[in-house]
Amino acid sequence: MHKHETPSALEHAHMKEIEVGMKIGTKDGPSFFGLEQVNAALKSGASVISVREGALITSKVGEDQENVELAVTGFSIKVMLDDSNPSKQSARAWWRFW
Repeated sequence: MHKHETPSALEHAHMKEIEVGMKIGTKDGPSFFGLEQVNAALKSGASVISVREGALITSKVGEDQENVELAVTGFSIKVMLDDSNPSKQSARAWWRFW
């Protein structure tokens, strides 16, 4: 540890926040995002520290002089991961697991 680094700074260096959620398209239907990144981190030995609120995803569907009409088209949450303790399995080639 360097003199200018505090333990909390080192802890935060191993933290990773990934936004996970779903978008609902009128033409394409539902699609998910962030799941692959979270699963890859978990397979590499990361652990989930917290799951927090994210955002509501909206799209503008109409407008008049006084109002804007929005539709809810998805949501997101934030997953905080700690990847400071990678597993030994993550060093293996992925095809050895099949």
